[in-house]
Amino acid sequence: MANNFSTSVRQAINEVNQYTVDKKHIVGSVVIVAKEGEIIYQQASGHADQEHKKTMRVDSQFLLSSVTKPIVSAAILCLVEKGILNLNSPVTDYLPNFTPKLENGQQPVITLHHLLTHSAGLKYRFCEPNGEGIYNTLQISDGFDEIAIDLNEWYAHTF
Repeated sequence: MANNFSTSVRQAINEVNQYTVDKKHIVGSVVIVAKEGEIIYQQASGHADQEHKKTMRVDSQFLLSSVTKPIVSAAILCLVEKGILNLNSPVTDYLPNFTPKLENGQQPVITLHHLLTHSAGLKYRFCEPNGEGIYNTLQISDGFDEIAIDLNEWYAHTF
């Protein structure tokens, strides 16, 4: 790890991180700063698992879930700006196998704009009672049914 990151910036990050943990605003965090592909600073604070008092490490794993949404949105908007993607084009122009159906069996036209604004009408299988919703009826995968381990197993393995 290169040592070209100012001491005052390191100290400021450390203080803010520790303050937020001490004040219980967050349970723990990992901060990594990279410059030109090289890690120049990294620090872990707090707990990865507060209930079991497992200390956060710089290599701790996180469930990212919705954290990826702004990253993907920014990337898509960059491609729109370059004229590579069109927000109003059907997603099937880019992903021909993306063909979800409504409960009545019809296939709606879903655009990138719909996906980015969460207005496509899609939902998760786990939101359906007893697995008796549209995913089960039409035998559609939302991806979660393909995960080899459940969340509890992942959590036990990770921590």
